[in-house]
Amino acid sequence: FETTQGSLADKLMAALEAGQAAGGDRRGQQSAALLVVRKGGGIGGHNDRYVDLRVDDHAEPIKELRRIYEVWRKWRRAR
Repeated sequence: FETTQGSLADKLMAALEAGQAAGGDRRGQQSAALLVVRKGGGIGGHNDRYVDLRVDDHAEPIKELRRIYEVWRKWRRAR
């Protein structure tokens, strides 16, 4: 985690992938989520969510989360 380059979201995504590569959860896979909030966000600072992505009921949720995270990143860069 600490040696991964990029944003907090990049680091968390890499940590999820590393956990899966190391054997994952022994109960199997079904869902994955990535949530990063802004410091100082919330009521007065408006929306506190920077990244809020979720995959439910998928055969390979971490791979699918990576796919939609990359779509989200391209969308953010285009804004």
